[in-house]
Amino acid sequence: MMAPPSAEARVLQRLMQAHSKHSDYQLLHPSLGALLGELPQPLGKHEAQRQAYMANHLLLRGLSVLDIGANTGYFSFAALEAGASRVVSQEGNAEHAHFIALAAQGLGVEDRLEVRPHYYSFTDPQAETFDVTLCLNVLHHLGDDFGDQALSLEEAKAQMLLALNRLARHTRHLWMQLGFNWKGDRNKPLFAGGTKAELIDFVRQGVQGHWRIDDIAVVNPSTREYEPMDSHNLQRFDSLGEFLNRPLFRLSSLHG
Repeated sequence: MMAPPSAEARVLQRLMQAHSKHSDYQLLHPSLGALLGELPQPLGKHEAQRQAYMANHLLLRGLSVLDIGANTGYFSFAALEAGASRVVSQEGNAEHAHFIALAAQGLGVEDRLEVRPHYYSFTDPQAETFDVTLCLNVLHHLGDDFGDQALSLEEAKAQMLLALNRLARHTRHLWMQLGFNWKGDRNKPLFAGGTKAELIDFVRQGVQGHWRIDDIAVVNPSTREYEPMDSHNLQRFDSLGEFLNRPLFRLSSLHG
């Protein structure tokens, strides 16, 4: 007979299931299975496939990692598993931040994982420096989850690039994804044609003098795995949905 969940597991389950606009698709990292046991999981957003690609293209052993918009910590716990010396999970949703902190305690890794329960400030000149930063699917929420809500779409796009380029002074390497729609609203497309080429050109032109783009990966519609971008997979595959068409960028700072 299966033992009932512990009090700790019940608290974690409640926090995990607390509603937010991102909570319906957040996959839990497998390392949390020891704490939560069997818990119904959403389909997720290819977290495992993204993590596998990132792990194969940038080693984290011994490095410090900042996870901006950590949600429920999938990539934070993955970074620890990959040998990161220290991980900071920055998460503005109070329930999700509490979830990560409790899970870290339950796994005994709270000495290596720090949770900061507020939105990351892209304008703080004294921001801490990290070896690697993850900014996955955050910047298109500028003017919604964070930033000035009175911005126009064009002003928001300019602010996204400013935020992205400020990060170059506070990290050596960056993994970044950007959505096609402002605030996740399909009625507010960031790019007229909604193509990967437009998004990639926006980033490529916007980061000049701040970042070197080392790699761009996209999902192969046949294998559903991330692979380096080429002329065959640059087109947008509508069958994948908007999220899985978002390119994954690896960048290196030009600011030393």
